[in-house]
Amino acid sequence: MKSFAAILLIGVILRIDTIDAKLPPSIHVCKRNDPDLNKCIVESVNALRPLLATGKISDDFSIPPLEPLALSTVNMDRGSEFKATFRELLVSGPSKFQVDNLKVNIDKLTFDFNIYLPKLSFRGKYDLKIRLLLLNIAGVGDLKGVLENSRARVKLYCERYDRDGQQYMRVKRLAVKIQIEKGQFDMKDLFNGDPVLSQVGNQFINDNSRLFLDELTPGLERSLSETFKNTANEILQLATLDDMFPAA
Repeated sequence: MKSFAAILLIGVILRIDTIDAKLPPSIHVCKRNDPDLNKCIVESVNALRPLLATGKISDDFSIPPLEPLALSTVNMDRGSEFKATFRELLVSGPSKFQVDNLKVNIDKLTFDFNIYLPKLSFRGKYDLKIRLLLLNIAGVGDLKGVLENSRARVKLYCERYDRDGQQYMRVKRLAVKIQIEKGQFDMKDLFNGDPVLSQVGNQFINDNSRLFLDELTPGLERSLSETFKNTANEILQLATLDDMFPAA
């Protein structure tokens, strides 16, 4: 859940860069020969932030809204001691993202940047079986929670390919490393809905949230990296490389 920020920034950049020449005035396109391309992209994204919550960029142009951000299924599996599925997730707060230290190499088609999200609130469904310290916790039901001070380092590696006589770009690999400072979880119906044990399970998870988040992170990084790689490639096939980064 905490690499929502990474998905967010890459998606915004790619959506901006894959629009055709008839751009609304609210979107600033960055030229590939801009002497400060990194700064240009960051400023372009920051200027759009107030419009991203609803997705309405102009009267005749819109993108999927970021508030709430809808995610489908995220699977985590670290062996018999940690299995979890989160689905039908709705996340509030992603439009408050902040990006810094962006490094773009157009020749190599690499994007390297940091993302920070102060607060993410989420709700959805869960199916969970974990062993945390000496306690076995299991349940299926509704989930809600809050993640605070989420940070992600994102590295996007792309490659060129030819199609119909023109050059396009696709994502070859996407690497995400995530850190969350604090998380709070509320899982309904732990232990088959036993109210006492369910409360004990949630209390135990939240009292040991650092251990829980550390167990959650590797599977989440893998799942979201693969999910977004597929999504990004669907977007990238809509425009040529020159359309995305015009030379002048």
